[in-house]
Amino acid sequence: MSTARGEDAQPCFSPRAVPTIETQKPVPAAASVASTTKPKREQTADLTRVVLFLLVVVAHCVTTINYTPDVLRPSGLVSAALHITRYGFVAVTLFVLVLSMRGRTMTAREFWRKRFGLIVAPFLVWTLVYSITNHLLSADDPFPSFGRWLGDLGRTMLTGDAKYQLYFLLISMQIYLFFPALSKLAERLERRPWTVLTVAAAIQLGFFALYQYVPRPQGPRWDTLFNHMWKLLPMYVLFMAIGMLAAQHYEAVGSWLRSHALRVIAVCLAASAFSLIAYLRATHPGEVPDSAVAAWNPLYLPWYVAGVILLWLAAMMWDDLRASGRPVGERVVSYATVRAFGVFAVHPLMLDILGHVGFFEVLGSWFPASALLRTTTLAVVVLAMSLLFVDLMLRTPVSRWFVARDRIRSGTSD
Repeated sequence: MSTARGEDAQPCFSPRAVPTIETQKPVPAAASVASTTKPKREQTADLTRVVLFLLVVVAHCVTTINYTPDVLRPSGLVSAALHITRYGFVAVTLFVLVLSMRGRTMTAREFWRKRFGLIVAPFLVWTLVYSITNHLLSADDPFPSFGRWLGDLGRTMLTGDAKYQLYFLLISMQIYLFFPALSKLAERLERRPWTVLTVAAAIQLGFFALYQYVPRPQGPRWDTLFNHMWKLLPMYVLFMAIGMLAAQHYEAVGSWLRSHALRVIAVCLAASAFSLIAYLRATHPGEVPDSAVAAWNPLYLPWYVAGVILLWLAAMMWDDLRASGRPVGERVVSYATVRAFGVFAVHPLMLDILGHVGFFEVLGSWFPASALLRTTTLAVVVLAMSLLFVDLMLRTPVSRWFVARDRIRSGTSD
């Protein structure tokens, strides 16, 4: 997923599925027809991103209201499992970027101008919004002095901490920054996919183990480093490799997954069961240590990989049905694709508003014995409020700033 606008992707044209990012501007006369032709959308990636965005909302609804001892263990399981969203987003983002560059030639500067133009403004706008609403909507966090507030604003623009979901926009910007170099590296290593995956997995496990098991050095500088280092690309390198390789070998990967679907599903379920058992062994009813819900627990890496594969395989099957003419909700996915980033950006604000007006207590009175009904109701309400906000913003001149989409004009299709 690109967390900003949905990207266009071209499913299959060139036998070499690597993008071309030139260091110098190519001669206009040499421009190919492909560079001026808008490529087709990759519907599998669209559905995958929509589901991942939905799971982000669900995860935050679960953790916002389910923290009492009687529901701590199951809510912790959901929280740990749904860390998959960050890793899935990285894989889909790289997949879409590589695939969308097939048959195109673009300088690094042109690439950066296009990609950063999609994401920087929304990141800055939402950082400012949450830097205000965090104080307005929380009785425990009143406004500091203007100087302190301004300093905090500047800091959160560097760290992505204005709200708990904004860090991913920093990860996306890092991906965009390094993509020209990554694309050249991918071209060199195109014929060595298993070597790439092995090295990437080793780096990924190394960073997971560093965070999960190694005692942290003492001191404010080390605290600052460890508090933010998990937002850097090495923490996601395996999923970057998975996304890029899946796009490089698009046709081969798709064909192999389809022909081995049952075996793939069986292996993925076994990997998921391994991670589930690891969580259950580390927790007890009413007792869930922080290490058991950490996003970098090495024992959960099998689930993260397996979950991404299972989600992608399901989206592929949906896309096959869609391509065959079956009514499988293509318009719903198209509708959600346009609004997904906006929902991602605004849903914590909706949770804050609902908490401020006492809706969480109302949910407790409605469904005192069912965390499932409380959470489901909250998720539906948050989604509805978020979609309403996004639809309104899509019809304003500042839609790109808030929802990373062009304005929808009256009478036009979205």
